[in-house]
Amino acid sequence: MNAVHELPTITVTTRDFDRLADYGIDAYLRGDSHANFLLAELRRATLCSPRALPTEVVSVNCRVFYRLDDEPGIRGHFLVHPLDLTDRADELSVASPLGTALLGLRLGDRMPFCDNCLGTQHVVTVEGIGCRFVDEPVSMRGVLARLRA
Repeated sequence: MNAVHELPTITVTTRDFDRLADYGIDAYLRGDSHANFLLAELRRATLCSPRALPTEVVSVNCRVFYRLDDEPGIRGHFLVHPLDLTDRADELSVASPLGTALLGLRLGDRMPFCDNCLGTQHVVTVEGIGCRFVDEPVSMRGVLARLRA
């Protein structure tokens, strides 16, 4: 396995950031061992609107094709917010170590991560990005702020 000496930059949509930050904080408070990695990645992310996300960036609600370590084969999963999982075999939770490592990477990027369950170090490489579902709801932040006033 080839080492990664510098972490790649990551880009996350504002919608994914908000949902994942809420989830990550709750998971951290519940003692979830994967929450620290998710929150650390969100802290270093560059944010953009869902419609401005480049097509070569992995996001929640997209199919991603990747190579794990130096395996000869390519795997593919649909990256899903943990609260949206439906138990389909082709889904991967973005809150899992592998899912968090993939989030925000560009085509060709390599990212190290640790499987907390086994303590095993891995490197994932993005080989392709398939279909993406873009969801850009109207922000409720202004409404919520007015309700609290």
